[in-house]
Amino acid sequence: MKRIALSLIAVASLATAAFAANPNFETHKSKVLNRIDARIAKNQEEKACVQAAQKQADIKACREKFKAELDALKNKK
Repeated sequence: MKRIALSLIAVASLATAAFAANPNFETHKSKVLNRIDARIAKNQEEKACVQAAQKQADIKACREKFKAELDALKNKK
């Protein structure tokens, strides 16, 4: 039982070291955060568009416009 516990601890520490040593982690993290920031910016623009809407058709136009832009961001990866 003690050997199994020590083995699990060793494997867990090796796995943690492998993830921490990944040089691509920071690059990937940065890209993910940039995509999130871009989506937030588009959502804020869409919110402003909807707030300025005077009728239902205006809201629909906002949604169609920003849906296309968000889809383009998703496909940009």
